[in-house]
Amino acid sequence: MSTERRRLLLFDIDGTLLHTGGAGISSIYEGLQQAFNLQNQADQMPALNLAGATDAGLVIFLFKHFEIEHTASNEEAFYHAYHQSLERNLAQHAQEHGGHLLLGITALLERLHGHEQISLGLLTGNIRRGAWTKLEQFEIRHFFDTGAFGDDHHDRNQLGPIAIDRARLHFDHDFAPADTVIIGDTPKDIACARACGACAIAVATGTFSHHELAAFQPDHLFENFSDEHSLLRALKI
Repeated sequence: MSTERRRLLLFDIDGTLLHTGGAGISSIYEGLQQAFNLQNQADQMPALNLAGATDAGLVIFLFKHFEIEHTASNEEAFYHAYHQSLERNLAQHAQEHGGHLLLGITALLERLHGHEQISLGLLTGNIRRGAWTKLEQFEIRHFFDTGAFGDDHHDRNQLGPIAIDRARLHFDHDFAPADTVIIGDTPKDIACARACGACAIAVATGTFSHHELAAFQPDHLFENFSDEHSLLRALKI
């Protein structure tokens, strides 16, 4: 196993890399209705705050709300229906509701992916299949091969160690928490980094403003990633 110092950069997806134009939340509602025949209860769908949430956490909340028994088979039924809806909705929402890659992301990922001192991964509240589908839709799937996902644990703060362990196996490199960077657009991403001893980088491209994120004291804070060199400068790489 390699021991030379490398940085592991773990990216959130929604609000950090891309916006789906509402395809994600629409697919959650549609998937729940289809999986459990709740079409006649569409007006009873609760408001959801997706910022920093995990899909497993949303399942706990929604199943409790509709009094659905939380079994492995029911969870899989929901994930399957949700993912089918997501596959249908992503292209449509990109066209009709402005789903798009965020400013500078392609150039940033190209620069990071080719850097000999950096390894890339995901740390996202999306279930694994949903995460890969979103990245494929916006043509950035090839930058990522490993990560931690919203069906690994309902508590986002538990995903950091999972992502680091998987990266160690995938890249054959022993990443220390101090060499790990978690990048996201919400206070929950900052808390997740703190929970595992990683560096916290926040970007104000989601629902939280620069001022709001600053109150949670990330190690570095950006308005956006329009300058693909800025992240490397912040990390002194």
